Amino acid sequence: MHIVENKSKFGKKIYRSILLRESYREDGKVKKRTIANLSNCAPQKIEAIKLALSHKEDLSALSESVELHEGLSVGAVWCVYQVAKALA
Repeated sequence: MHIVENKSKFGKKIYRSILLRESYREDGKVKKRTIANLSNCAPQKIEAIKLALSHKEDLSALSESVELHEGLSVGAVWCVYQVAKALA
């Protein structure tokens, strides 16, 4: 799989499309199949997909550069709210 960026010009307007594609062979000819249209995705998401595709053999190398941060826990507050609502 790979990402293809197409630019086409009609009049004065330039259109840009970003596609996730896959190449395969059929009867000795190379063919391409579009998996997804990523044109509406944010540039950060497209870069993340490119990074994942370039390291698809060993994704564990990427995990060293990723930092996880725990967000606020709302489970306990939600439980108290539900109990208070049930008692009212």
